[in-house]
Amino acid sequence: MNWVPEQPNRNGSLSLRAHYEARNLGILTAIWRRRRVIGILLALALVGAGAICLTLRDRYTAEAILQVDLARPVPVQVGQPGQSAGPDTGAIVESEARVIRSRAVARRVVAELDLVDDPAFATRSLLDRLAWWRTEPAATAPAPNAAERIAGALSSGLAVTNDSRSYLITVAYTASDPARAARFANAFVDAYLGNRLDMGVANAERAGNWLDGQIRASRADLESAEAAIAAYRQRTGLVEGGTASVSLPQQALRDATVQLGTATQARTAAEARLARAQEIFRSGGVPSAQDLAGAPVIQRMLENVEAAKREVATLLLTGPRHPRYLQARAALEDAEQRLREEVDRAVDNLKSEVRTAASDEETLTARVAALKTEVIEAMGSEAKLRGLQANATAIRERLKLLGDAHAQALALAAMKSSTAQVVMRAQSPITPSGPLRALYIGLAVAAAGALGVGYALLMGRRDTGFRSGSELAEDTALRCLGMVPDISTASGAGEIRMFDEAIRLVAASLGWPRATGAPRVLLVTSSVPDEGKSLVCMALAKMLAARGTRVLVIDATGARPASPASRMPALEDVVLGDQAAFLADARDRAVTLLHGRGRATAQDFYLSEPFERFMEGAREAFDLVLIEAPPAMLVLDFVPLAHVADAAILTVRWASTPRKTVLATLQRLQDLSVRVRGLVLTRVDLDQHRHEPFADACSHYHRYRTFFEGPAQPPAEASADAAAARAGLSRSDAGGSGGTKPTEHPAEKATESRPAAAARTA
Repeated sequence: MNWVPEQPNRNGSLSLRAHYEARNLGILTAIWRRRRVIGILLALALVGAGAICLTLRDRYTAEAILQVDLARPVPVQVGQPGQSAGPDTGAIVESEARVIRSRAVARRVVAELDLVDDPAFATRSLLDRLAWWRTEPAATAPAPNAAERIAGALSSGLAVTNDSRSYLITVAYTASDPARAARFANAFVDAYLGNRLDMGVANAERAGNWLDGQIRASRADLESAEAAIAAYRQRTGLVEGGTASVSLPQQALRDATVQLGTATQARTAAEARLARAQEIFRSGGVPSAQDLAGAPVIQRMLENVEAAKREVATLLLTGPRHPRYLQARAALEDAEQRLREEVDRAVDNLKSEVRTAASDEETLTARVAALKTEVIEAMGSEAKLRGLQANATAIRERLKLLGDAHAQALALAAMKSSTAQVVMRAQSPITPSGPLRALYIGLAVAAAGALGVGYALLMGRRDTGFRSGSELAEDTALRCLGMVPDISTASGAGEIRMFDEAIRLVAASLGWPRATGAPRVLLVTSSVPDEGKSLVCMALAKMLAARGTRVLVIDATGARPASPASRMPALEDVVLGDQAAFLADARDRAVTLLHGRGRATAQDFYLSEPFERFMEGAREAFDLVLIEAPPAMLVLDFVPLAHVADAAILTVRWASTPRKTVLATLQRLQDLSVRVRGLVLTRVDLDQHRHEPFADACSHYHRYRTFFEGPAQPPAEASADAAAARAGLSRSDAGGSGGTKPTEHPAEKATESRPAAAARTA
């Protein structure tokens, strides 16, 4: 029963384009909506910043330039005569700049310029400020912390900068008086130079005093070291120390070592001769004269033996028994015997030589060992002596360094020079350096603009309502039947005509009054109260009644029961009473309005058989039945009403009803098997809607409002417009056409004319 043929959507491309345009221009649209707030903030910022800048006094900046001279002599640390790594010049320049910015330099400026008594820095008490009638303030003694306070105030105008690529330091001072700015800048420079001079002299004097003490201590240490060296030499008997000289024990050890080597060689040679002689003797031979130390007796004996051997060989021819042969052989044996005896004596002599050489070697070995022990002891004594001498040498070098440093410290103390010099002193500036009024105004305007844009974007994020039919159709996947402008008692004729055209568009979208398949019974509901249901129902009823359509309007919300003075009975009385008489009597009226009493038993009442019979009779008696149902998100009374209706529409308040609420309502209707024919966007603010990036009916209404404010329409249309306007504004009860006074809606005007704030709350 709740079914109508859907019309194809031929504006799909337009909706898609509108979707992307709205998405891309969303931020600009949100800003444009709050353009008045942004404009007010910009104007206030401009005026406020301009007023503040006018009250600001001109500021003048005087600059003096210092150059740090790293070639000046600086104190050398004792014990580090030659440092390989050079100092960090950038760190030195930055350190000097920090010294200028220090509070100590500011205090010195206060003392040198006597600023404690300067009226410009003198502060008046609260009582003196309140006693404005006094011509001259009473003289008071300066506060104990006045110098510290003035130093802090003086430092606030000081700016010290330095370039890391040069040795220059810029000292700038900003004040309201150019002469005062130059004076204070030069005063800071002079105070810094004086402070550096005092610090240099004090450091030099301190270093000199310390060096004096160190020199005296070093001299005492040197005297003690020399006395220790002399006493040690006397105790040990060392004549000369050091590595270049050779001591007597070392010389004796060297000679004994040479003698030991000679004795060892002699022993070895004697043992060799003895071994050869013994070997030859054992083999039956006769050792040579060299092995026997060249004895002449052995040599002659060897010659005799050889001569005897030749003679024996010569006489061998005479026969072995020849007397001369026997005599020669006996002489040979005698010579050989004597030779052997002499050789034995020579061998014994060789053995004696070996024993003598071995004894000499042992004696020399013992002497070398004793000399080695003596040399080792002497070397220990010499090492200790060299240590004493090295200590004395170190003390002498340290004493020399201390003397050089002391002379340098005395020179620095007498020189009284600084490591910085003035390159350019400060001069009174001609042009002011501040305040930067244009910058302040620009920053204020930029901050106000940022604040306004942030406010606009924040409010845009909070704005979750629907602002166009394309948005409504895109998010809900349902048709937007129309957009109804907002009207009030102050609306003119043109706005009423726009309202009438919007109602006509809603009626045409539903197929009234001539289309086939148009619903005979229409259910009008909403998500929450104050969405414009009553306005749409009464406007549709009056517009269709002006064209000859008999309309029954049933107010089933229970929020506006029929008044006792009304001529029309309540809905419950009609349904439970004589339905035929009521329907017969209502045939003569164009618009009939019935109000329900309340919600106590509404659902049971709408499910009852009498109500179903009444709706069947209403279908026969009226051309159209409009049922205003309660809000779908609050009560379920709309469910039985939807079962007797041909179609249902949902009213959504423009830019007010949250999207999630609308989607939740549609989901509830779908879950309860209630099909929604379409949605109507109500109470559209044309003044605000004209700035939206949408091309819909309401945007054209406002753009061409002169068309609606032109000459009067034909009588039939004029009467329809008047009826539509009265539908939203009148309070009369049900009336009819054909000479019958139209029915007034008791609470419609009060409901639809509420302020915008109350509508947004709903």
